[in-house]
Amino acid sequence: MSLSLADQTILERKLRPAFSAALVEEHRQRPFGPHSADLASLLLFLRRNPDPQKLRYCVLRSGQPPRWGLGHKPVVAGAAITSIGPACYASRGDAEHAVFLRRLQDYGLLASGETPPHPAAAVEPPGLMGYLDTLSAAPGQSVTLHVSARSPRWRADLVRLLCADLAPEGPPLREEVVTSVAPVECDAIVQSTTVGSYGRVDLPDPPFDVAAGFSLCVLAMPTLPGDGVQTLLAQRDAAGDAGWALFLDECGVPAFWLGGADGGTTLALAEPLLRGCWSQIAVVVDAQARRVRLACAPAGTRASNRVWIGRGRAQSAQAELKSAPVLATARPLLMAAAWLDAKGQPQQRFDGRLERPTLIGGVRKLDALLAPQPDADAALAALAPLALWDFAAGLGRSGIAHVAQLHDRGAHGWHARLHQHPVRGVTSHAWDGLEFDFRHALQQYAAAHFHRDDMSDCGWTPQAQIRIPDDLPSGVYAVRLQALGDDSGAVDRIPFAVRPPDGQATAPVLLVLSTNAYLAYANDHVGVDSPRMQMMVRRALQYDEFDLYRHHHRELGASLYEAHADGTGNCYSSARRPILTMRPQTQTFNGRTWQFQADLQIIDWLDRSGRAFDVVTDHDLHREGAALLSRYRCVMTGTHPEYPTRRMLDAYGDYVDDGGRLVYMGGNGFYWVTAYDQDDAQIIEIRRWAGSEAWRALPGEYHLSFTGEQGGLWRNNGRAPQKTVGVGMVAAGLVHGGAPYARCIGPDNRAAWVLEGVTRDVFGEHGTAGAAAGLEIDATDPELGTPAGTIVVATSGGRHPDEMLEARENYGMTLAAPGGSGNARVRADLALTPVDGSGGVFATGSIAFAGALAHDDDIARILSNVLDRFCSGQALLDPPVGADAGEPGTPPA
Repeated sequence: MSLSLADQTILERKLRPAFSAALVEEHRQRPFGPHSADLASLLLFLRRNPDPQKLRYCVLRSGQPPRWGLGHKPVVAGAAITSIGPACYASRGDAEHAVFLRRLQDYGLLASGETPPHPAAAVEPPGLMGYLDTLSAAPGQSVTLHVSARSPRWRADLVRLLCADLAPEGPPLREEVVTSVAPVECDAIVQSTTVGSYGRVDLPDPPFDVAAGFSLCVLAMPTLPGDGVQTLLAQRDAAGDAGWALFLDECGVPAFWLGGADGGTTLALAEPLLRGCWSQIAVVVDAQARRVRLACAPAGTRASNRVWIGRGRAQSAQAELKSAPVLATARPLLMAAAWLDAKGQPQQRFDGRLERPTLIGGVRKLDALLAPQPDADAALAALAPLALWDFAAGLGRSGIAHVAQLHDRGAHGWHARLHQHPVRGVTSHAWDGLEFDFRHALQQYAAAHFHRDDMSDCGWTPQAQIRIPDDLPSGVYAVRLQALGDDSGAVDRIPFAVRPPDGQATAPVLLVLSTNAYLAYANDHVGVDSPRMQMMVRRALQYDEFDLYRHHHRELGASLYEAHADGTGNCYSSARRPILTMRPQTQTFNGRTWQFQADLQIIDWLDRSGRAFDVVTDHDLHREGAALLSRYRCVMTGTHPEYPTRRMLDAYGDYVDDGGRLVYMGGNGFYWVTAYDQDDAQIIEIRRWAGSEAWRALPGEYHLSFTGEQGGLWRNNGRAPQKTVGVGMVAAGLVHGGAPYARCIGPDNRAAWVLEGVTRDVFGEHGTAGAAAGLEIDATDPELGTPAGTIVVATSGGRHPDEMLEARENYGMTLAAPGGSGNARVRADLALTPVDGSGGVFATGSIAFAGALAHDDDIARILSNVLDRFCSGQALLDPPVGADAGEPGTPPA
């Protein structure tokens, strides 16, 4: 074994002496707990995978009815998951116990059994999937289908989704075919996705007199030098016969290639660039003297560079040209890539930052090109370039109005187009650490960060359209794709909302789907890539065919919970791609239901209850604002509205202030500052810092490029969720941290109507994703804005296990996260907030609340009471009864 000394000590001195056959039997009977202290310690050790040479086990789920098998998950992100045996287990628990036995054998605690089967490729679903051009549509509009399929043909039907596939933990899939819409059939094509951000300039041909030579310079900060050839600037052909390219070689050394009749000339410096450090790089091509010179020098400040001491030194080289330079005709100039292949895929992509790329006609002195220039204006005056592309030119008070445009400050206006959203609003070489808002120091943010794995638009060819009938009721629908012409049986469902006709309400209740949150979690790989995840969920990670496809096909983009290959956080997410996590059958490591699937639980309950309702999305609310909400007697949020824009927050607040009634159906809501691309609302942006974060924005980069707003938590922008819905995020614990609610008001309280018909003092013990107060939970806090009149009618305080951990933003010291068993702050508050006039808010304070609607009559009764009262127009507080009536309920101290 290859254990560290510490782990070897734990194994031999603690775990081996405590191991017994009784622990094996305990796990067989209760594979998911609760477990004794000895078994819990053993499982914690095994789930850490302390020996890197041992298999990293997972569970593979397939078929209907499902069967389970075992698999191996490699350490390297994106590497293929392999199957190590057939799907021979009839239950998830049997598979979990099989993993436990194998791990015991691996660490010598149990005699080895038969030799494990040789790993084989895990089965993926047949390649049939797609996306739409929108997340919502109104009657009379059309949705455009972008489909990729390996079958000969495919068929598309329009179906109404009424429930996700939650069996066996919850209700089964329910869908209805819209018979008034004729099916669409098409010949299939296999679509390709271009990945990697780059800039493109279509120059005139030729852009300059090559006989007079040319010069160029750029400031560059590589973030993965040495990871393959990476091009900074180029105008060349794919064959390497003509053109030029400034690049970093396989070792990260600056190099320059120039095409010529003799095969061209390549010139390289001696030392590689340092990761995260700025350099000024310059090239001079003197065609008449048949000479090319290349040089670079350290640039930047102590604040803008990752390191200061040992960040490199100036270096230069030159070479003789054997023949006259040959430029590439009809080829674009590219930034952060060398050329585009036949499918438009950029080649030799660059990870890092570029600033002020400059192209100059004629020969300049290297010293002049390398001389520090404080800003673009100074560079223009000193160099008189043909083109100087200035990333600061688009920055403004309201963010970057057109993030895909790059302005040329030169005389010709050869403006560039940025593809796949390189990150804007990032620090450049001149950042001195004194200003943290790009709107106040433009030239300190005159850079863009390119990633070879950026992807904001799959760019698939549209194949068909489906028109929404004029009389189609509002709701959640899907384009159901089915493979034709083979025996694969492949099916995919692409969901979207049909909103009511413009300017109208067709029901008293409106449900707002949390589409921003769907994008934030879109195609996340956290459950595969994070080494800590199986310790969080306390079981071997499970993957089905869709999980495997999402894992093996990283070209479909990542979520906002992941980092790029260079370690910087992914701050943009797009709907212009198949979102395999936004499907009715998707399961995630977070729980049986999460995001879209969880919101369909509300749809299921509303439909089964016979209640009329309309459906819109976050995108619709942002576009129309409070005017949209004002048409309804009652508005409901989704289960996890975590990513609102400022306009959305204002809309909810204005709606309630004007007498509207809002039901907050979730937890961890109204949390992260979010913005839309002003040119494309299918793309959102966040910057994570000072919260419960999966990554943290770099210093000086807390402001959103789309709007200029400070990112991070709304709480830190003066807009804590308690100000909007009375409660705010306090803790997270996934399925194992849930708890029931307990009533905390009596029958004489003016809000007692909320609990009318509830037969128990403690309720919500069971749900599709555990107890009703679970996954992520919210509580009241007057210091953060909970109104004085808020009444807590029930709370889960004092009932959570230690797996429900307090959110890190609630405490400042380096401490173990306080768990639920002894922490009164860890609770979900079921709260009613009346507002002057007739408005008000009812908050569940829990993501898992909706999952209990199908399992717990008391939970369903509470929501029914609330909707009845909210839609009736009746006052939210009953008349006072007795001297003590009307006192707000309070959670346990």
